[in-house]
Amino acid sequence: MQGWHTTFLGMRGLPRDISDFEMKAFFTFDGAERDAINARRGDSHKLGLALHIGFLRMSGRLLGAFRVIPVALWRHLGNELGIAAPEVASLRAMYERGRTLFDHQQVACTVLGFQWMSEHQRRSLVRELRDEVARCADRDQLLVRARQWLYKNKLVIVHERAIRTLIAAALAQLEVETGTAIAASVDPATLDRWRASVSELRPDGQTQQSWLWAAPAKHSTRQISEVLERIDLLYTLDVHKHLADIPDLILRRYARRLVSRPPSAGAKIKEPARTVEVACFLRYCLFTTTDQLILMVQRRIADLWRQAAADVPATVNWAAMYKTLLGELVALSAQGAVPDAELRARL
Repeated sequence: MQGWHTTFLGMRGLPRDISDFEMKAFFTFDGAERDAINARRGDSHKLGLALHIGFLRMSGRLLGAFRVIPVALWRHLGNELGIAAPEVASLRAMYERGRTLFDHQQVACTVLGFQWMSEHQRRSLVRELRDEVARCADRDQLLVRARQWLYKNKLVIVHERAIRTLIAAALAQLEVETGTAIAASVDPATLDRWRASVSELRPDGQTQQSWLWAAPAKHSTRQISEVLERIDLLYTLDVHKHLADIPDLILRRYARRLVSRPPSAGAKIKEPARTVEVACFLRYCLFTTTDQLILMVQRRIADLWRQAAADVPATVNWAAMYKTLLGELVALSAQGAVPDAELRARL
């Protein structure tokens, strides 16, 4: 399957502006497909089956009877099959029996080798999505990946809601596995300290969760000292000793999920989600705060360098002056005899 084909996967209806290239790519039929089409009785049934085969090849889904069919596509199918194009807007207007729609959908699946997803295949898709969520945080991209997997495995693409349910199951599976890994590598006493630390109040009234997440406004000495204080707190909690095997993408996902709700709501989150969010939040804060400190120190050094350079008076470039003097002496010697008065003035 080529990359441009991904755009059509999961579509419920035909695009109104379908191009000639797309009609030739999806609605041109080989020998076995033509045999199945020609076996239908009546021109309307041949056109209907051809439409179902092409749409299934294009989108990986079954075409409903109420979907509008572009006139250009009817014309293309008529030319492809040597049949006059019908003057109808949908399949419902062309079929005399409701059963015909179901029959054509089944024949299209048989001809192209598609079938409905079984429970075993559903679990396989969840495992595939589980591996994908460790590398991708965008649910829309996961939706595209699921459709690609279904189409590649010749499975009819189910509706979006069902796929998003599978994505949620994959995310839940990842959360459980991450929580198990954290519980196995971090002792319970440390986890209790982590959970308590994020909800503690600072002297200024804000929680440490908000304080750790807030980005410094400037790179002054006071701001640098505050960032160093954050790093000292995270080292005191031994955050640097744990979670080294968890990818940055997962750390960022759960850290952002934690800060997306008020700190007061954190205690209501059930396990293992609470532990996963807190642990990933602290580890991610250690990374980002360290990066912020490096950037702030670099900017502070640049400021001090500019200030020091501005306070230093301009120095004499003796090397350039000496080079100019030698050049002038060479020019004088090349002139030959020069009056004494002129020579003294030039020297």
